Amino acid sequence: MAVITLEEAKAYLRVDSGDENALISAMIDTAEKHVELATGRVLLTQTFELVYDEVSGSIEIPKSPLQEVMKIEVISEAGVKTEVASSTYDVDTSGTLGRVQLKVGCVWPSHRGFASFIVTVKAGYGEAAAVPPALKQAALAALAVIFEGRGGADREKINSAVAALCAPYKIWRL
Repeated sequence: MAVITLEEAKAYLRVDSGDENALISAMIDTAEKHVELATGRVLLTQTFELVYDEVSGSIEIPKSPLQEVMKIEVISEAGVKTEVASSTYDVDTSGTLGRVQLKVGCVWPSHRGFASFIVTVKAGYGEAAAVPPALKQAALAALAVIFEGRGGADREKINSAVAALCAPYKIWRL
């Protein structure tokens, strides 16, 4: 599934024939990935496994917008993987980046110290219709530059085509 359909892409690019459908479809994926990289956001719902060596009382989830934390697993010193009870932590999906916060009086299970915490999350705006129109437009603008360049498109040219549209959605890390 993509944010931009092949029909929308062809209309935007003013392509009438079906001769380049495979090429345009591949370019759609590239354009959408560019928007995700430019903003730090996930367009369509995806599931991710995030691995942490150590965690404190709060875990910042770098996938945005966070829909849910599906589970947190911890690998013990003996190499045994167990799921952490969801009653020991809270999940905040309201901010730009989601967070997991250990509840007062709770502690994380003992762990081996490296690649110990596996946090499985679902992130993204949902279906294509839920993606903000500016981000869809940014993907179309990136697609036009990629299509025009036919493999030789300059990254800076793509960046300048989408920068203004992506700016309000960019996640800035301090």
